[in-house]
Amino acid sequence: MTGSRRGGDRRIALVCRGTIVVAIVGVFGTWRSAGAVSLDGFDGPHNGWLVIIFALIALAGIRSVARRGWLGIVLVIGCAGVMLLAGAQSVIDDGDVLGGSSGWGVWLTIAASAALAGVTVYAALMRIRGSTRADPITSP
Repeated sequence: MTGSRRGGDRRIALVCRGTIVVAIVGVFGTWRSAGAVSLDGFDGPHNGWLVIIFALIALAGIRSVARRGWLGIVLVIGCAGVMLLAGAQSVIDDGDVLGGSSGWGVWLTIAASAALAGVTVYAALMRIRGSTRADPITSP
């Protein structure tokens, strides 16, 4: 394994972990505010728990994504999709209610989930391009 490959693996893993942490921070932030009332990702009909559950599942696949393994790539992209959908669904549902607005927390969760998906797609493209091997132990 070359030094530049190892450095790329670390960067991908670091960015993935960072986006997951940012998405979880967003769950604790404001998802909906109306006047003096503000709701976080756990209050009311918001799906903050869903984001946290799938963020923790995605953490299990990050090492595989960093090595550009298909199992980790599929796992993390799926989790990022669910996280993104949970935040987007809250924004859409909030649009049906008169007054108030979507808060910074839901937008932070959406942005971090999209970034996680983007980094994972990048790892998949690098795998498809063939610039790196997925598993240096079993590859010829």
